[in-house]
Amino acid sequence: MDSILIDTSFCIRLLKSNDTLHQNAKDYFKYFLEKKIEIYLSTIVIAEYSVKDDPINLPIEFVKVIPFDFFDGKTAGEFHSILLNHKEQVANIERNVIKDDCKLMAQLYNRKIQGYITKDRKSFNQIISPLQAVKDFPIVLLDLEIPLKDFKGELF
Repeated sequence: MDSILIDTSFCIRLLKSNDTLHQNAKDYFKYFLEKKIEIYLSTIVIAEYSVKDDPINLPIEFVKVIPFDFFDGKTAGEFHSILLNHKEQVANIERNVIKDDCKLMAQLYNRKIQGYITKDRKSFNQIISPLQAVKDFPIVLLDLEIPLKDFKGELF
């Protein structure tokens, strides 16, 4: 994996020192930097993050900010349409969450970003899997609740 898209839940945990997943977020971020994995931050995530905190606090100097553009909009619409055909899988997810996740997946897909890290593991099966089944794109999914050492398969 040479690139990763970080989501809002990751950004919140990275900057909230009293969060139970703060250390996991710090460890992953440090790992991405050490391994020279390109870290992408969407303007969609910046907008979501801005609801509760000033986005100036985000680690902008270490990430590539990607705007949501025309082609992302087109792909996000296609992805949302795919999910509408899987209503049973997304029935318990807020409509706004589905739309925003489709936007992030469109950016990931269009830019061929290889990884995605989030605390929202429900999205793996309910949103990402149906999209992958139809569009056949590989992605490394990282669950922020799994410590880095476990992801890497280390004992200590």
